[in-house]
Amino acid sequence: MSSSVLEVWHSVAKQNDLAFIIPDGCCDLIFKSRPGQEPMWFMSDLAETSQVVPVKKGDHFTGYRLRAGTNVHIDGLTNAVRGHLPDQNIPDIINHYASFDANTDEALQCLASDALTVSAAALILGVSARTLQRYVGKRTGKSPVFWHRLARVRKAGRDIEQTTSLAEFALDYGFSDQAHMTREFRQWFSLSPRSFGKVSKEQGIFQPGYE
Repeated sequence: MSSSVLEVWHSVAKQNDLAFIIPDGCCDLIFKSRPGQEPMWFMSDLAETSQVVPVKKGDHFTGYRLRAGTNVHIDGLTNAVRGHLPDQNIPDIINHYASFDANTDEALQCLASDALTVSAAALILGVSARTLQRYVGKRTGKSPVFWHRLARVRKAGRDIEQTTSLAEFALDYGFSDQAHMTREFRQWFSLSPRSFGKVSKEQGIFQPGYE
């Protein structure tokens, strides 16, 4: 078993604002504190599209990003960390209530590879597409198509600012054409490719995750 924690992050809101959060294939255990209020722990959802979250000046966040495909006993975990502050013991508590295994990681990494289709990924893994469908669905709650599409659009989103030709870029990143890429960007990121590249560069919204 590998550690379920991909990374630990921190954020402080310097003003009342709206945080733009894009799908990353991960769930986070988040500690939130605000002056004058009781601090709280909560789990983020596995997002399928971008979210806009209001934050207030002085909000402090510490997040423990879990690896894509991690299974979590959410009620057990949130009850276990209640009353704790973020510290070096939190990853151990997370690993007690979460499981992440090599087989799931191998399947997800293959879906995020250069395989052009889910069937191609299944062939690389040496299983049928139906077996991959059942296994990934059971372990992650999402289909192989979900993971394949998410990895592709995140890779494109990470590099979109570097291109001058969207048509060529779309083909290079496995989309059927520019219109297909634009539809995917709008569905996952709620922005066109060019707009996403601009916002990502200005706000630094692209964080480590599944890709």
